[in-house]
Amino acid sequence: MRGSYPLAIAVSLLLHGALIVLLVYGWEATSERELKPMPQVVQAKLVTLEPKVTKKKTPPPKVDLEQKRRQRELDRQRRAQEVKKPRAVEKKPERDEAKKTEDELKKQEDQARAEKERQEQLDRERQSAFEEALEEEEELLDASEDTQAVMSVAQAIRTRIESVWSRPPSARNGMLTVAQINFVPTGRVVAANIVEGSGNAALDRSVLTAIRKVEVFPEVAELARREPALFEREVRTTLLNFRVEDLRQ
Repeated sequence: MRGSYPLAIAVSLLLHGALIVLLVYGWEATSERELKPMPQVVQAKLVTLEPKVTKKKTPPPKVDLEQKRRQRELDRQRRAQEVKKPRAVEKKPERDEAKKTEDELKKQEDQARAEKERQEQLDRERQSAFEEALEEEEELLDASEDTQAVMSVAQAIRTRIESVWSRPPSARNGMLTVAQINFVPTGRVVAANIVEGSGNAALDRSVLTAIRKVEVFPEVAELARREPALFEREVRTTLLNFRVEDLRQ
């Protein structure tokens, strides 16, 4: 009895193996209608063939590897460009800053030069104004001195003439005679005329008579010697007013 058990087991295994082989190779030949009633056999087949299915692995296609290689190369190039970009960005501000500094320095130089020119122009204008004011002041002083000198000479001429002037009896206080006297540089009178009469012929003639009596005026000669231009301009031809004021009525 014990010897028959292994034999029975072996026979059973052979029968099951044959059945499995028939099922595997006859699966495709059978129609779908014949396979539908046997779901349990399909399950037994799947359990038996599971190790074979797990052993097969599909290798990755070469195209994917090539694409990955190209992608890695593109990534590497992009990273290299990204590393270089900051340097370019850093250099640009440096150039901009240098240009900005240069422009500011040039602007400051232009402003300093313009300010210097403006100050020089102001100095020139102030100097010119000062010189003009000085000249005007000198001219005023000269004119004042000339006026004083001429007035002094005119007063001296009148005083000398009035000292010898004899007014006629017909003269009255308030009468005015204007005489023009022409001198030479020696102070001598060369001509005398009445340019505005008093209305009294005797009074006018008395003025001319007094001028001729004096004849030479030293003050005129002195001015002609000291200030010849002033003599020519103001004294050579002199107009004097002779007014009657001190007669007793």
